[in-house]
Amino acid sequence: MPSTPHRFAANTASSSSSSSSSSLPLSSSDEQGIRLIVERALRRGVDLRQYKENFVKRRLDIRLKARNVAGYLQYAQLLEKDAAEFGALLATFSINVTEFFRDVDFYNAFYSSIIPELYRRAGQQKGEVRVWSAGCASGEEPYTIAIMFSEAAESLAGFRGRVVATDLSEKAIGAAAQGVYGATQLANLPDSLLSKYFTRLADGRYRVSDRLKSMVDFGTGNLSTMSPPQQQLDAVFCRNVLIYFDKDMQYSILSKFHRSLRGGGYFVLGQSEAVMGESSTLFEAVMPKERIYRKKG
Repeated sequence: MPSTPHRFAANTASSSSSSSSSSLPLSSSDEQGIRLIVERALRRGVDLRQYKENFVKRRLDIRLKARNVAGYLQYAQLLEKDAAEFGALLATFSINVTEFFRDVDFYNAFYSSIIPELYRRAGQQKGEVRVWSAGCASGEEPYTIAIMFSEAAESLAGFRGRVVATDLSEKAIGAAAQGVYGATQLANLPDSLLSKYFTRLADGRYRVSDRLKSMVDFGTGNLSTMSPPQQQLDAVFCRNVLIYFDKDMQYSILSKFHRSLRGGGYFVLGQSEAVMGESSTLFEAVMPKERIYRKKG
């Protein structure tokens, strides 16, 4: 069994904050503009109605500011004329605020308590442990999982692990595949792991080792419409993503995760999320504080 991984202890505390503000009523032209934007996105196979209204507005506002556009109706017209702008808009719906070993206590718990159990199961079938990092942004989470797998393999004979990592944004996935990160994303990583799994570049950034890259398969996918990985999974990580979807879409995605997991497989949420209501028929909490759940049925 892996020892409690104090090697993952953060050098600085990781924190996240959220803010909310009341929004003024939309003008009739802005309401029309948002309807047109949603319709045009639907024609491209993306349903923005699945997201919470305020989240959609905040993401649209990012593009309005970037393109110096006065309102939603004008932006809808821009989308019709500028084919590349749709890709830029889509990228704003990828949640890219992340870092290595975000919520270190969670990773310590998963490493010391869950990985040994996954190892025992995989050993019985002489297979590898498979994890899906859903909504992986620019790759910090799947590479963190790969580091845990690599560390576990040093004390668990024959341990093998693989990560399937997906995100809505092609730009984010491209960055993840490159595997180059700045000091901010690596702030939680002890020097011993930094030197072991990264190479420092001339510009001060760090590149992920080929060893870690070989353990992760990246791909683009919209959680609301994509099919899950073909092979059944031992765990699904979907941290700090579902909070941006409405309740019906949350349940639909959770049901997809449930189907993709082996019996007794694990599901992981972010610290600001929880399995509640109808979704509690799918998963049961095994480590509530860490937001680690087990598949029911």
